[in-house]
Amino acid sequence: MIGAIAVVDYREFESWKRARFAVCAALDFAESLSRHEKHKRLSEDIDRLSVSILDTLSRGLEGDGDRAFVGKALDSVNRLDRALQKLSETRGIPGNTSQRLQQELRELRRLLQGPLQETEANEQSS
Repeated sequence: MIGAIAVVDYREFESWKRARFAVCAALDFAESLSRHEKHKRLSEDIDRLSVSILDTLSRGLEGDGDRAFVGKALDSVNRLDRALQKLSETRGIPGNTSQRLQQELRELRRLLQGPLQETEANEQSS
């Protein structure tokens, strides 16, 4: 097709798929935590951060790809990772689930940092 413009759905990006998987795992983890009253606030924090990751990432990947939204999603990933670390260190939450989630978040962080670093390098060379 000559002259056709291909519209890419952000849900096709690997970073979106990885984020969705990590967020679903984090939400499941938060749901299991919410059963214990002493973990209710942490569960709510994990829930809020998880939804924030998908919301800001979808805005960043739509259209031309807004670097600021991708950066905000990366910040949310980092905050969620810190919350999980704190949870496993201070609250005695089983480390296996937390470690798997943190591994998913590290992979997501790697995927999100790549395009941000490429964009910054392109801007500096211009």
